[in-house]
Formats: sequence, C-alpha cells, structure tokens
Amino acid sequence: MKKWIATVLSMIMLTGALSACTNAGEASSSLSSTVSQQESVASEESKTSSVESVSTEEESVWPRTILDAAGNEVVLEKKPERVSLVHIVYLEHLLALGAPPTAAALGNAQGDVEALEQSELLSPYLKDTEIAMLGNSKNLSVEAVLESQPDVIVTFYNPAGFDQYEQLAEIAPVIQISYTDTWQDQLRVCAQVLGLEEKAETLIADTEKKIEETKTTLAPYADKTFALFRTDGKSFIAQGMSQFYTAFGITKPEGFTDKADSLSLETVAEMNPDYIVFQHNYEVAKAFVDSMESNSVWQALDAVKNGQVYYFDENMNSYGPLSMNLGADKIVEIYTK
Repeated sequence: MKKWIATVLSMIMLTGALSACTNAGEASSSLSSTVSQQESVASEESKTSSVESVSTEEESVWPRTILDAAGNEVVLEKKPERVSLVHIVYLEHLLALGAPPTAAALGNAQGDVEALEQSELLSPYLKDTEIAMLGNSKNLSVEAVLESQPDVIVTFYNPAGFDQYEQLAEIAPVIQISYTDTWQDQLRVCAQVLGLEEKAETLIADTEKKIEETKTTLAPYADKTFALFRTDGKSFIAQGMSQFYTAFGITKPEGFTDKADSLSLETVAEMNPDYIVFQHNYEVAKAFVDSMESNSVWQALDAVKNGQVYYFDENMNSYGPLSMNLGADKIVEIYTK
C-alpha cells in the first residue's frame, strides 16, 4: 500500500515538472518573439532615421548661395557636374580637389599657350581626364563656352570690368574669384562651388605644413638672392610679387621690383642674382636665354657662371596648392644641391 502511494506521488510530481517546463518554454518562446519584433522595429526606425538624416543633410547643402569676389550672390541649385573654367588660373585648384573642369581656356599675358600634357605641374593630374579646350582666355569665345554646356562658369575677378560677364551669365551661373586673394581662400571658394569644403581644409593644412618645413630648410640660405622672371622674348619681366618669396622666406636681389616691370639685361646685371628662374613657357624662355649666349654681360652674371639658371612651369604662376608643393620641392633642390 505504501509502495503504491509512493508511486502515485512520484507520477504526480513528474507531471507537474513537465508542465512547468512546457510553460517555461512557451514563455521563453513568447519573450524571444517579442524581443525579435522589437529589434526589427528598432532596425526599421534606425534605417528611416538614417535616410531622413542623409536627406536633411543633402537638402541643407543644395541649393546654396555663394558671394563671389564681385559681390554677386550666385545661387547654385544643385552640385555642378559640368564646370567651364574661362581662365586657367584656377585649374590647379580644381585638379587639387580631384574635380577637373569639363572645359577650360588657356593663355597668358604674352599670348603663348603651352599644351596641358606638357605641364610639369598639371599633367600628373590629367590622367584619364578629358578637358575641352575653350581657346585663349584673352580672346574668349562665348560660343565655345555655350557649347561646353556648363552647370557653372568659374573665372577670376577683374576689377577693371568683365565685358563678357552678362553674356556668360545667360549661359550658366558665373563665379568670379579674386586673383589677389590668398591661395587658401581661392581654394575654399572653388570647394564651395563643388561641395568639397572638407577636402579643401585637409589640402590647406597639408600644404601649409610643407611650406613651413620648406621655410625652415631654406633659412640658412637667406644671403642667396633669387630672381624670378617671365619674358616676352625681348626683355626680362620681373615676378617680384611671386608668393614664393614670402611663403618660403627667400631673398630678392636688391632693387628687384615688386611689379611686373620689363627689365633690361643691364639692370639684371646690376642686381646680379645668385639664382635666375624663368617661370614661363619653356620654349619662349629658352629661346630668350639662347639669344644672349654670346653676350658678355649675360655671361658675366654669377647665376650664369655657376650654372644656376632654371626653368619652372609657367602654370606655377597661379600659386595655388599644387604650385606651392612643386615650388617647395624645386626651390629646395636648387638651394641645397
């Protein structure tokens, strides 16, 4: 009798335990399902929030209004995909930002144009890049600009007036950038046009660091004079306003003009610089130097006697971030060799 009672009690306890396990499993399954549903809802909400965030960011960037150097408030409805550059001066700024223009005009004050693929400064950034040529910026063809189908037109600000501004403004928004601004501010305006402000600040920081390092390297050579010229094929054209002088702390010859004045060989001989550099179309500059080969005044210059006459790419006259980087390398090489 006792054994039977014990057996019955054991069965009752086993049944209760099994029931408890079943209820616990159902509860666990129910909780797991609830958590999964909550996670799914949270994930969807996160995705929605992310999309809204991106959308809001894009909407806050475009349209945007840019105040250009002429005081014009220029509205860009969306990020430009096609940029026509009607003066080469800012080409290096756009290339440095990794955003080459779809069309560009070339030229310099003397009217001599060098092909971009021959440019030591620019050619490394032109691989797999097609830039339609708009001709010479001195005689800009508005029709060519129209055919380039720009979303925006970029040029430098001319305080004396810009005869073609109204015609170009009918084609696309025109951004004028001050030629007298620092290269940092010029780069910032280009970045505003393209929505690349963060990249511009990184470029500025890196370039400024290199400039300071170069200035330190060149400090022991402060007694050496550096004369930078262009030429019209007949005379020396002073480039004393070059940003290289201030940026790298290099010394001008005594009496070297800060203006783009034409100088005679005799005037240059009086200065007798340690280094002579032509930052100009190579063929034109080399022909000018060759024409003085038999001139005793030229041959008596210290720079000539010491083999210190050099040629820099004419596109470095824009003194943007690429010019500053390449200029730093070339000037250090000249001074320390």
